[in-house]
Amino acid sequence: MVRESGAFSRLGATAGLAFAGALAFSFPLFPNIMGHDFNFGAFNGDGAVEYSTNGLAPDTLFYSASEFDTEVTGYWPFWPTPPVYPVFNAGGSFGGDITMCLMFTGQDAPYVGPGGTIDVSLVGTGGFAAAPDLAIFGAIPGLGIPYTLLWALEIRNASLYGVSDWNSYVVEAEGFIVGGYIAQQFNLVGEQGVVRGHLDFVDRPAGWIPPTYDPVADDVDYNIRAAYSGETGWGTAVPEPASLAALSLGVAMLVRRRKKA
Repeated sequence: MVRESGAFSRLGATAGLAFAGALAFSFPLFPNIMGHDFNFGAFNGDGAVEYSTNGLAPDTLFYSASEFDTEVTGYWPFWPTPPVYPVFNAGGSFGGDITMCLMFTGQDAPYVGPGGTIDVSLVGTGGFAAAPDLAIFGAIPGLGIPYTLLWALEIRNASLYGVSDWNSYVVEAEGFIVGGYIAQQFNLVGEQGVVRGHLDFVDRPAGWIPPTYDPVADDVDYNIRAAYSGETGWGTAVPEPASLAALSLGVAMLVRRRKKA
């Protein structure tokens, strides 16, 4: 599969996409990984900015491709049950490569529940037009797999949510598995794939992200470094509307994470 060289290939046609948030599932997606789990910690080692607000165009979250990145650490075929197999890059170093692009096109906050209020909730979709929105490259020597495309997703729905003016947010996505060695070996192409994790902004502007921020209504022009620690695999996602009980649990987890930071 061909890798896309930039994060903004779809931004030239965003007049219609600016309204795609109304069609996307709302926060939260509640991804449930049932197997074939890849753990990762994504950050652009080449210095490229990960999160861009792009004025009145959709916001983008972008992780670039490099054969020598060390972002993808482990593959769990039977997640959460062991064994786990280490992943290596093209140079033989520990850690494979993840490339990903998400595009946020709207918002649907606030959510008020027994556990508190979530006042940041962005909705969107995948951001690549001519390549998978998420792709993992690596070698798994423990399974005799040389360096290759291991896993690829086409993202339908993406969600970023949390509490305003904070460093860390939940980012979730769901879509279809479209390729990769693991997907082909286990007949998973066409099945649902999911992504979940925490996005941590580095040196964010004061007040970012403001309450009920809307990517295509608020004219903001920021470029912010951001690390994304999470996992992707074969699984399911439960779209909105979510129960107040589940919302309460989500708020409680964010509050605990905030207190630890």
